[in-house]
Amino acid sequence: MWYNRLGFKLILFVGGILIVALGIFTFVSINSQKKQLIGEVLKGASRISETVKRSTRYDMLKYESEDVHKIIETIGEQEGIEKIRIFNKEGEIMFSTDKKDIGSMVDKKAEACYACHSAEKPLEKLPMPERSRIYKSKEGHRVLAMINPIYNEKDCYTADCHAHPSSQKVLGVLDIGMSLTDVDHQIEGNQKKTLAFAVVLFLGISVTIGIFVRRSVSRPVRALVDETKRIASGDLENALKIESKSEIGELANSFNRMTKDLAKAQEELKEWSKVLEKRVEERTQELKKTQEQLIQSEKLASLGKLAAGIAHEINNPLTGILTYSSLLLKENKDNLQIKEDLEVIVNETTRCRKIVKGLLEFARQTEPSKAPANINKVVEETLSLLETQALFQNIKIEKRLKKGLPDVMMDIDQIKQVFMNIIINAAEAMSQGGTLTIQSDSDPQKRFAEVCFIDTGPGIPEENLSKIFDPFFTTKRSGKGTGLGLSVSYGIIQRHDGFLEVKSQLGKGSTFTVKLPL
Repeated sequence: MWYNRLGFKLILFVGGILIVALGIFTFVSINSQKKQLIGEVLKGASRISETVKRSTRYDMLKYESEDVHKIIETIGEQEGIEKIRIFNKEGEIMFSTDKKDIGSMVDKKAEACYACHSAEKPLEKLPMPERSRIYKSKEGHRVLAMINPIYNEKDCYTADCHAHPSSQKVLGVLDIGMSLTDVDHQIEGNQKKTLAFAVVLFLGISVTIGIFVRRSVSRPVRALVDETKRIASGDLENALKIESKSEIGELANSFNRMTKDLAKAQEELKEWSKVLEKRVEERTQELKKTQEQLIQSEKLASLGKLAAGIAHEINNPLTGILTYSSLLLKENKDNLQIKEDLEVIVNETTRCRKIVKGLLEFARQTEPSKAPANINKVVEETLSLLETQALFQNIKIEKRLKKGLPDVMMDIDQIKQVFMNIIINAAEAMSQGGTLTIQSDSDPQKRFAEVCFIDTGPGIPEENLSKIFDPFFTTKRSGKGTGLGLSVSYGIIQRHDGFLEVKSQLGKGSTFTVKLPL
């Protein structure tokens, strides 16, 4: 609805503030004009009052009452003077421009004379503003009256005609009444002019603000709303055209950038959709491979049981073959032809024995005998067994073992075997030299102790990363490995409720991470 629009609310809000501001301005202006005009009348009354006092002073001293009456009547005929009276302290009118008032008492209630007759405010101490009053005449118009005390001066109480004691400070009061009819007409005219000016100013400012809000706020905001609806419908082609350097213009520019970003994101989503479809297909293939691997693992488990029995039977004949072939090799060391054949027999028999040993270790899968141990100490002990071997002569070993790690429940011998397999594999991968960094720490959640083995070798191809823990999988040259070391290590870590992870990049090296629960 139109009354819910931002432009209407903004105009309504600004209009309300403008009405309040103009109302306050008008009120203050009118009151100020009233005070100024009343003040001018009050000053005029004061001047006339002093004129009357000075004009009648001599006749008062001579007690020439007729002359006093004439002076008062003459001055009272001036335009704007309502009434001139002289009355004593008790309020009895002694002289007046209206002779009917002479001898009567002042109506104190009608003329608001309380200030002059208050015991707390003696007449002689009243300042000029408090000696004035405004009341309504019998004809209905307003009258401003001001009293002026007639003091008992020295030449008065020492005169022969008067019998006033010197202690009497005030002899009477001169009261000047000024008609406010002209002033009220002027105030009313000023009020109308001020109100008219305020209304015209309000309408002019309101129309100006309305035009400004419509052009600078309502139209751009409406355009933004329409653009939002268009984008919501899926149209991201057209740009919003608002030529402004204000915040609305910046918002429009930001909106256009957002629209472009949305269009770009939409294209990227389409591309990602295609990529995801491709990856889902790849993952499906991987799942099929994983299923095949599980089937193969079950077969290998059965093979492991079979291999354990066969290994025991093969081990004894292999020992005999190795023993006798070694003896024959010593006896025929001068016969080169026989020596070469015997060396082949000895080497292949030794290799068979290693395979049998690996089969036995793979088949056993003995449960770990756990006890609390410091993982850093296990790393140090493993390194002490290997560092002196020739395989490590060209390899720099850096240790970054974090102190203060909690103990881990582990089978120390089995964990040493895992560390040894990983370290030897890293050393064989760096046969031309390199750096092996071993660092220990705990994971951010403090649930696992982590030992990372980081080598600078050639790395592992991505297609082989998912196979390196499979039994009998090896990338070493024929005769250099059985493919069971990492499989055995993986099984040991699993039986410790931990994880064995690998990350690798071709040409940058590999990182094996062992995680054991704290």
